[in-house]
Amino acid sequence: MPNESDYLKLQALFARVAEEKHRRGELEKLHHQLVDTYTSLNRQYAELLSEYKHLRRYFGVTVQVPYTDVWTHKPVQFYPGKHPCEKPAEMLQQIISASSRPGDLIADFFMGSGSTVKAALALGRRAIGVELETERFEQTVREVQDLVSQNG
Repeated sequence: MPNESDYLKLQALFARVAEEKHRRGELEKLHHQLVDTYTSLNRQYAELLSEYKHLRRYFGVTVQVPYTDVWTHKPVQFYPGKHPCEKPAEMLQQIISASSRPGDLIADFFMGSGSTVKAALALGRRAIGVELETERFEQTVREVQDLVSQNG
């Protein structure tokens, strides 16, 4: 942003060139009007930048989020009623924590045993699950309802 003195020189230059080319001058606003506009736009930019940073959840390693790009977790051990594709709860919690904020909606379209839904609820997220197998779906719904009523 030029200072007022330099802006007056620019106005004179643009006015002279515009007159020579039979065009309208482009720097007709007063300096304080430009400063007001600049200040307003700069404030809007800062607000939008803040909103963007709050909405965006990028993957990065910090002291608060000490994750790397390689995660190792022990597989889920067998137990009666274990779904064959069940993921470790710690891994799901790590994924959900790294990629969402409390109150966000987590969707699992292959719900199975509901481990993603359970991890999401434990971390204060909302969750929705979809499962094609009716029997498995009903069992998972009961488990999630029991979990919610225990922690409710």
